Amino acid sequence: MGNKSTAPNPARNGFIQSVTAAVWTKRPPEDGSSSTDESTRGKNNTNSTNVNDNKPDDSVPRGSEARSVPHVEKPKSATNFKRVQSMGLKDSVLQRKTENLKDIYSVGKKLGQGQFGTTFLCTEKETGKEFACKSIAKRKLTTKDDVEDVRREIQIMHHLAGHPNVISIVGAYEDAVAVHVVMELCGGGELFDRIIQRGHYTEKKAAELARVIVGVVEACHSLGVMHRDLKPENFLFNNEQEEAPLKTIDFGLSMFFKPGEMFTDMVGSPYYVAPEVLRKFYSQECDIWSAGVIIYILLCGVPPFWDETEQGIFEQVLNGSLDFASEPWPSISESAKDLVRKMLVRDPKRRLTAPEVLRHPWIQADGVAPDKPLDSAVLSRLKQFSAMNKIKKIAIRVIAETLSEEEIAGLKNMFKMIDADGSGQITLEELKKGLEKVGANLKDSEIVHLMEAADVDNSGTIDYGEFVAAMLHINKINQEDHMYAAFSYFDKDGSGYITADELQLAFDKFGLGDIHLDEVMSDIDKDNDGRIDYSEFVAMMQDGEFGRNISLRLKVE
Repeated sequence: MGNKSTAPNPARNGFIQSVTAAVWTKRPPEDGSSSTDESTRGKNNTNSTNVNDNKPDDSVPRGSEARSVPHVEKPKSATNFKRVQSMGLKDSVLQRKTENLKDIYSVGKKLGQGQFGTTFLCTEKETGKEFACKSIAKRKLTTKDDVEDVRREIQIMHHLAGHPNVISIVGAYEDAVAVHVVMELCGGGELFDRIIQRGHYTEKKAAELARVIVGVVEACHSLGVMHRDLKPENFLFNNEQEEAPLKTIDFGLSMFFKPGEMFTDMVGSPYYVAPEVLRKFYSQECDIWSAGVIIYILLCGVPPFWDETEQGIFEQVLNGSLDFASEPWPSISESAKDLVRKMLVRDPKRRLTAPEVLRHPWIQADGVAPDKPLDSAVLSRLKQFSAMNKIKKIAIRVIAETLSEEEIAGLKNMFKMIDADGSGQITLEELKKGLEKVGANLKDSEIVHLMEAADVDNSGTIDYGEFVAAMLHINKINQEDHMYAAFSYFDKDGSGYITADELQLAFDKFGLGDIHLDEVMSDIDKDNDGRIDYSEFVAMMQDGEFGRNISLRLKVE
């Protein structure tokens, strides 16, 4: 299951401890047990190959030098990959006896669903204080590597404990069924959502957020940790208050590393993955690239490298040019553009380090970033980037639920066949293998699109209802009765039109929250009457380019 890692084990060498003592002197001492005793979600097999004995590829493309790119394997992400089946693990995951979670906490409502665990609200009985609890099903940890992934993530969380912008771990518990990780509750929303809600956004504020993000990267690197999956979704505000701290929440793909140690396994998320990760020879510099992509989006509202397919995105990451000509870039300071350019250098040896980024004039607290509002179009673009194509996801799911038992009997059996462990959830790799078994001749890019269309709640897996919706998408079943049923689902009052309020109700029901649909709705509303009629809805459902049109248009306005 992936490559063996030769990254340093903090329990077996003194590198991490020595760096901690020498570099991060302000870090407060940790309370509680050793980090090696704790555990958390095993989201991926992040073990990496150390290739220190190999020479790096000197042909890393810069600018437009490399034009012909072979098919690039999709990076492993925090979701959507196959876990190898093996004998069940009999040993304790935490390697120690723990108290019973429910003796200490009252477990409340579900906050989120991931591929290998569910996050709940929990309340400490003695104090009434609220926390988040991730419960990881032990049956999902089917190999020793899986267990090591779990232990390493929690080791890293403990190792970074005390940093003001890293989520705090409170404790870990284990019972016969699951491992439970209790952490501080971050209820202030995601990075982009908070910006959108403010409705007022300056370049100086963007610099402030960038300083926090790169500050986390610097702390990680100084302590021998490489994050490997920096993206906006992994930054949450601690609470709803105006000055709430921004927290990094997910270390499922993170690794300990030594200076000069190189890794070869592909991990990360398409928009944010560094070119050297795609070329399978990288180290901590990949985090600077990802942070640079986030800063680019903070300043203009769209990612720097975009395409209709993931393969296309990877090719753009490897060879595409940065756009500083389209709006709003002409009105953005030259200092901001200078920093982004230096963070998005394709040669990692020439890329700025985290300390160098923090010394850049634009990002410093008393720096040169202007305090004037950014173009209002930036907020609109952020809204559209966040909401892209979610309407269609809901509609496909609704159509699937209208199918009769006769229509879906075969799909029910197919789901059981693909869901080999009977978990009720299918990963992307399991979906690929299952479709191959039944003779579905689909390209990887088509299966990825299928997964994206089906995974309405963005959990990274497909449940039964979502699977039926995915098959519906494959077969392009656009019968009138099915389409009208989906339209009627949104059209709550039966008026024959879908309003923005009705769209918001649907999004709320599917747990997608307040994503400000006005701009996305206007893309569907061709006659600009402020509502979506049936013909406009059908056109949106049948338009394979929906969502892509939004981003491409935004880049040329």
